[in-house]
This record gives sequence, C-alpha cells and structure tokens, in this order.
Amino acid sequence: MNRFIRMATLATLASAAAFPCAAQSNVTIYGLLDVNLGYERSGDLRHKGVDHGELNGTRIGFRGTENLGNGMKALFVLESGFDISNGEREQGGRHFGRQAFVGLEGGLGRLTLGRQYSPAFVAIDPFDATGSADRSVGLLSRKAGAVKPAYEVRFDNMVKYRSPKFAGFELDAGYWFGREEGSDSSARKQGDGHGIALLYANGPFSGSLVTQTVQQDATGGKVRTNGFGLAYDFGPVKAYFAWTQDRERGTVGSGKARTFDVGAEIKAGASGTVALSYADRDESDGAVGQDAHGWSAYYMHDLSRRTTLYAGYSRLSNESGASYAIGNLRPEAGDSHRVLLAGVRHRF
Repeated sequence: MNRFIRMATLATLASAAAFPCAAQSNVTIYGLLDVNLGYERSGDLRHKGVDHGELNGTRIGFRGTENLGNGMKALFVLESGFDISNGEREQGGRHFGRQAFVGLEGGLGRLTLGRQYSPAFVAIDPFDATGSADRSVGLLSRKAGAVKPAYEVRFDNMVKYRSPKFAGFELDAGYWFGREEGSDSSARKQGDGHGIALLYANGPFSGSLVTQTVQQDATGGKVRTNGFGLAYDFGPVKAYFAWTQDRERGTVGSGKARTFDVGAEIKAGASGTVALSYADRDESDGAVGQDAHGWSAYYMHDLSRRTTLYAGYSRLSNESGASYAIGNLRPEAGDSHRVLLAGVRHRF
C-alpha cells in the first residue's frame, strides 16, 4: 500500500509542476480495509483462516476532478483491489481492477470511458440487506449454474452515461466492447454487451429496473439478465426485495433462471444494525437445472464513522445437482455450505 501512496504522491507533484494553474483541480486518495476470521463447512470439507473483503472489497483509490468552466468538469477514478491477508492484487492481478475510467460531467449528465460497474450491478446490488456481502446468500443472483447470467459486476472497455437526477429518477446506461481478434466481424462481437438501468430514490422509497445483455460467443449465443429492486425505509426497519431473471438464447442454450432476495436492516441501538437476507434461485434448463436457497444474518457495530466491527452467519442449501459456493470451499453436488465469521472494516 505504501508503494501505491508513493506513486500517487509523485504523480500528484508531477502534475502540479506541469500545470501550475491546478487551483481548480483536486485529487483525493481514499481506501477501505476489510479483514475477518472465518470458518466454513460443506459436507466433509472444512476451511478456517483469515479472509478479507466481506462487507466491502479491500481497496485503495485515487479520484479527481477539474473545473473546466461553464458547468463542465473533467473527472477520473483509479481504484485497485487487493487481498489484505497477503497483499496480493485482485481482479486477475490488474493494477486498477476495481475501477479505471475518465470522463466529462455537465448539465446533461456524465459520460465516462474505461473499466466500470455494470448497469445491473448499479441497479441490483443496493437491494440486498447485507450489501451483497462476500459470503452472503444474496450473491445467488450473480451465480452461474446450468444457466449463465449476464449479471457481472464490472466490464472492461465500457462507454457509460449517467443522466442528471430528475424528480428522483436517474438513467445509467453502458455499452462495452469484447474481443477484437482477426478480421471476422462476428468474432469481434464476442464479449460485447449493453445494459440500461432506471433508478429512483425519493424519501423512504427507492427502486430500480434493469436489462443487461452479453454476447457469450462468436456464433450468436447471448445471455440476458432482467431485474428490479425495491426498498422502503420505515425508520427502525428498512425492507428490501430484489428479483432477477437470466435467459439464454442461441448457441449457449435456451435455459432460464429466476432469483429473488428478500431482507431487512434492523436498527439495534444507536450504533448497531442487524441485516437479514433470504435468497432462492430456481433454474429451468431441462434435467440439468440447478436450484438453491439459503439465508444470512449479519450484525454490524459502528465504533466510529469510519470503523465497523461485524459478525455473520450464512447457510446455503444446494438441491440435488447444484453445487453453488459462497466462500472458499467448492461443495459437492447437493451439499450445504455454512459460513461463520467476524471481522473489522475501516475506511480512510
């Protein structure tokens, strides 16, 4: 992490020297550290040890803006994910695997290019009561069994537009480019995708609608995820519901899968929160459909605005033929997966 900070400091000093009129610019270094001790069990398999990124992925990032005048500004984000238990980079060893983009923002909205969060993630992730914790059952909506989802967290090579907010509504839309190999125009479509999400937040109610499609291969196979999320804050309790449907077509198959996630955040005193979540995935793909369901319970206690202690338990029940995982183990078909953990998260 010190290496990242030194690099960022040198880059900032170099920028200041090259552009002495940088009074209208700003760069922020930020980060999050999340580490826990956990125990997992599935059938005869066991795992225990230090893990990370439970409530949120561990990261260090740099973000900045420059005022260009007339209500326009330039912006960028560079965010690197890493494993705090061993210091290794995540997201396949990328330097800035969590986010890496640059763009412009003005009265008509924001346009950005680079590696960014998908519209499906923006629309569905906020509607899991546990915050889609790393080993919670809320992640069933992203799992691939016999049916592949188009719901992925982020994509490379994305052009993304975010509209201004109007009467509580916002639009989040993106198109990303897949492989560009050879001269075959169909092959260049592999990995291409697009998504659009409608977001709403006003008072105690919030909601979303999304559709997202990914070209899975060069011969016409596609997968699509449609979904929506709902939340209502009653004060002492905030209720959540999320629903997604994955559909295949073309050479990748013709299956479909439905996942729903219902949960609640319950205030526990001035500094505590209990988060409960139940999720169910039902696949329809002939004899090979893979189904599962489970529940999670987390307790978060804020020691300050930046530091949180937490503990959690999850149990995922795989039905016959399914082997979904919510941690380090890879269950045998039909085996349940149980996780018990406790940790700390610190923001800076």
